[in-house]
Amino acid sequence: MGKTLIRAFWCLSLAGALAWLAILVWPGHPVTAWLTTRLVIAQAVAFPTLLVVVGAGVLIVALPVALRRTTSGATRVLAGLTAVACAASSLLAVTDPYGAVRYQARGVPSIGCVDMQLYRVTTYNALDTLTDQSLARLLADEPDFLVFPEVSPDTPALAGGVPGYQVFASTSGKAHIAPTLTLVSDRLGTYMAQEVPMTFGALMLAPENDDTGHPSLLAVHTAPPVPSYMQQWRDDLATIDRLARNENRPNLIAGDFNATLLHGGLASYAGVRSQLGADAALATYRIEGTWPVGGVLGIRAPIDHIMVMQGPPAGGEEVTYQQVGDSDHLAVSAVVDLCS
Repeated sequence: MGKTLIRAFWCLSLAGALAWLAILVWPGHPVTAWLTTRLVIAQAVAFPTLLVVVGAGVLIVALPVALRRTTSGATRVLAGLTAVACAASSLLAVTDPYGAVRYQARGVPSIGCVDMQLYRVTTYNALDTLTDQSLARLLADEPDFLVFPEVSPDTPALAGGVPGYQVFASTSGKAHIAPTLTLVSDRLGTYMAQEVPMTFGALMLAPENDDTGHPSLLAVHTAPPVPSYMQQWRDDLATIDRLARNENRPNLIAGDFNATLLHGGLASYAGVRSQLGADAALATYRIEGTWPVGGVLGIRAPIDHIMVMQGPPAGGEEVTYQQVGDSDHLAVSAVVDLCS
């Protein structure tokens, strides 16, 4: 009985280590996409550094077992394979959890456009705490698009509108959560907004005149992956996935995904191997955690994204992160090159 339990433990440990390694190596694959949207796994994957600590602990236990000659052959093999899988996954999780290094090494080809134009996009989940001061800080860089998950249209900071910007607001499916609000610079001409079904609100924004060559943008805020919202979260991610793969997909997707590039299908359309687009941070090595500001044991998860959907960008000009106001999210700003 004792040997059976020990072997069962090592079988489970090996399965877990191999699953974690697969998630890191093949994010966005249908199998890992399904796996990373399951309860418990979704929460664990959000913080790779914590899994590194767990993996290191298992490695420390596995190595002596694998090397001890008095241990049965089957157990030694299982412990040895577990040690190798833990070492490989921990190394990858420490050095390149989201694929930025692999993305650069891939040698991304140019999309073949001669008329490129720079745009600044900022997203900030304000938790409906937007003030005049925090709005002024975010507008200081004169972004072309400013996406606000969780900001009420009637917040005092927006009273009377925002000079130089068009203001668009979605509706939220939950009364206690403010909708998704987006500011579009008047420099880009007149924009139109279409509501996209999503738990906490989403908007598809596009120029009224297509001849301007300015980009379309999908502003999103998904449900969080907590027990009471897991299915809504999966549905919201599926909505973004569908729109990202559509022939008429938006040029930009920005907002609070409540997911990292290891969750669901995000990597399949904006990750290291995608031919559809990429997270702007991948092209700059600047993938930093955005939530929670205080961190979980000092660690933040990168769940707020700005994605470029014109094929994988060969390089990004700039990605910056800053703490603004009282929200538990950092603001993310990216300067991106788009074909006009």
